[in-house]
Amino acid sequence: MIRPDETTVEMSGFRRRFVAPVFTLFCVMTLSWVVYNLAWQLESEGLHRLVASVSGTLLFLSVALGTFIVYPMAYFRGASLRERILASLINPFLWATKECIRLCVSFSVLESIYYYLNPLNIWLAFGVAAEMALAEILCRERRRRRGEDIRVLHPAAVAVFVVSLFLVISLYAWGEGENVYVYFLEGYRALFGPGVGVHVTP
Repeated sequence: MIRPDETTVEMSGFRRRFVAPVFTLFCVMTLSWVVYNLAWQLESEGLHRLVASVSGTLLFLSVALGTFIVYPMAYFRGASLRERILASLINPFLWATKECIRLCVSFSVLESIYYYLNPLNIWLAFGVAAEMALAEILCRERRRRRGEDIRVLHPAAVAVFVVSLFLVISLYAWGEGENVYVYFLEGYRALFGPGVGVHVTP
């Protein structure tokens, strides 16, 4: 039986190794998104552009490259591989979910759920997979420099990195992403016909 004090210690450790890395990136992502969407209220056009550019860039980096923050934080705080993977996926998933929810204004729930499969999300998923694999290698390299006897180029990490990076590059190179988008639209038409969204007539 787990004693109450042991449970408290375990929860404290979980918050430190899992919740803290996820929440840190979530705060950066959310704050940059809020600032970007409020920047238009600034009266100065130059200041508006500056704030929008900085916050928009920070938002993009937090969504697209935030794994390089979350994964190492979780890694060196003792998170398991499963926890590191889940922690790295939460914020990109929340961002994708936010985009799907926005579509519910004009489209049905099923159509909005289908939007999870849009090319940007597919690229993001493969990109995050490649980042996690690279982050694993870099974390192992850091431990190796500290004098630990550990294999840096783990076969699984290398394989995931190579395959994921190949898919990211090849999907873009294949018609600069347009061909992927065509398949996305074909899937939409196959499931929903010409579309069952709510269209507002001006």
